[in-house]
Amino acid sequence: MKIMLFNATGMQGATTANQLKSLEHQVVAPARSLEKAQALQSQGITSFETDFSVISLAPQMERVDAIIAQIPAQVSPHQMVTLTSSYAEAILQAGYPPTVFVISSTLPDTKVGVPSVDARVEMKDLVLDKLPQTPILSATEYLENFSTAYRTAIESDGIIPQTIPANFPVNYLSWADLAQYVIAALFTNRLKGGLYRIGGREGITGNDLALRLGKAIGGNLRYQPITHEQLEGFLTPILGESIAKDYAEFYEYQDTQGQSLLNPDTTQIREMLGLTLPTLEEWAATAFTS
Repeated sequence: MKIMLFNATGMQGATTANQLKSLEHQVVAPARSLEKAQALQSQGITSFETDFSVISLAPQMERVDAIIAQIPAQVSPHQMVTLTSSYAEAILQAGYPPTVFVISSTLPDTKVGVPSVDARVEMKDLVLDKLPQTPILSATEYLENFSTAYRTAIESDGIIPQTIPANFPVNYLSWADLAQYVIAALFTNRLKGGLYRIGGREGITGNDLALRLGKAIGGNLRYQPITHEQLEGFLTPILGESIAKDYAEFYEYQDTQGQSLLNPDTTQIREMLGLTLPTLEEWAATAFTS
């Protein structure tokens, strides 16, 4: 099959692209610049340059069999909504091929008065309204935060810095887990249109995470809560001041009022999709050897 995959230049999208290619599907990926399109083509992905407008996307969508729509997290809340609206309208103009929509974060059912949270709710509502047959996958937190952004702190200082309270369970998933969910959702007839909260196999508290991850990688780790101001300061050199502020604002809501969203029971959806996900220890054995 020929599958259009958005955000293929990101690490989450790249993982999904690799799984699709391993299943012998042809991946088609939009790119904002010719340079990014050429980089994707060098990886065996068919790519085209676009401004992500409806008029640019719809003709390309007509040529594919299915679509995986992902909004990059490194954009402003306003851009998230704008892109979602553009994608949805283009999908409709292209005849509405089978589509899965991915929101790579938690989100409440209704708006809460926090712009970075409400933008995600508006994305969800747009898809429910315009693409009623489309499953929406809302993810929790990614394990790769520990093997990438926080790896130095873990390996050099023995700490896991997190804004989430240490005693609250989080159902972490990996990028590979997400790819499994997305691909299974695309090829099943068991999921109807609507919102599905996804995560890994189990909820793990911060203290248990430190103990189990420490054993898995052969070290003693300590879970160290940090403030949202500290998170913003950490992210600013990486994402820029505006996006870092949006991230910190989002996490402040999630870590307080939205805590329950971090630990969804994924048993039913994993059974529906026939997924067997690795344990934390199995993930760490691979993630910390690369």
